[in-house]
Amino acid sequence: LVVNHFNSPSASVMLFGTQKGNIHSWDLRSPDEPFVLKSLQGTGYLTSMALGNDRNWVVSGTSKGYLTLWDLRFRRPVKVWQHSRESAINRLATSFVTPPQTWGSKSAVFDGRPFAFVASGPNECGMFDLMDGSCRECFRTVDYDNSYRNNARDEIPRLREVAFASPSQRRGLLASGLGKTLASVLPSSFHSLNAIVGSIGAMDSSFLITGGSDGKVRHWDFANPSKCYVSSGLDVMQPNPSFERVDLNKTCRLMICRQAPSPPANEFESERRHRKLMQGATTETNRHTDSIQDLKLANFGLISCSRDCTVKVW
Repeated sequence: LVVNHFNSPSASVMLFGTQKGNIHSWDLRSPDEPFVLKSLQGTGYLTSMALGNDRNWVVSGTSKGYLTLWDLRFRRPVKVWQHSRESAINRLATSFVTPPQTWGSKSAVFDGRPFAFVASGPNECGMFDLMDGSCRECFRTVDYDNSYRNNARDEIPRLREVAFASPSQRRGLLASGLGKTLASVLPSSFHSLNAIVGSIGAMDSSFLITGGSDGKVRHWDFANPSKCYVSSGLDVMQPNPSFERVDLNKTCRLMICRQAPSPPANEFESERRHRKLMQGATTETNRHTDSIQDLKLANFGLISCSRDCTVKVW
């Protein structure tokens, strides 16, 4: 279901997850299996996995919204959380650099600690501090007339730590879950983010690129909403979305994309419709027509692949 590869001073290891929830390892230079990470019972099957920057830890996500932090040196779980959206973890990415809004001084840039970008819930990706589970920055897409700004503080995603000291206590916590306090936020069916890629560097060059099931590729700036835009997925007559920033406190920030819908066909002028029908063969629209499945950054640009069986280079 998920595959990752890393090199260590003594081995070249491939990690892959299976439907049974276990993470297996394979040393490419040896037929033996170095280790197996067995997931906690009841947390669901693996849907995503990401390696830490120092290759000493890995974080995995499941179909029930659980995240597990593994120590690869001791081959054991360190922490387990459940995402407040209670939906599948679609994609994970890791970073060892603090978000730009916490850079109080130049030395803060080098105060590295583990962070995880978690794509879960309705068109939403959050950056979480794995030391305490707090959300440092959230990137969310909502309808144009949605009033998320009024109660944005209550709807910031959270990670609730699940204790696993004893099997009986773990089963009780997994059975109780987080309740339905945020169930009203989630509609019965919603678009989700399937691909995330980006970089955290200088103050003016930190960005995140997301691809979702709505077929849109969005470029997010960590600080400036005017630098955010949609590079692919908008219909011909669909207006550009608006971006805004909500500072909840000194360490937590919410970036909102308000996506306006396409105007109905009856609002077009009849003359323009007639001209469009009579213009004959045209070039194909330069966008994906189905869900974005993966994104990769390359030296020459951005590579995206979609469920419409196309791969595009931007």
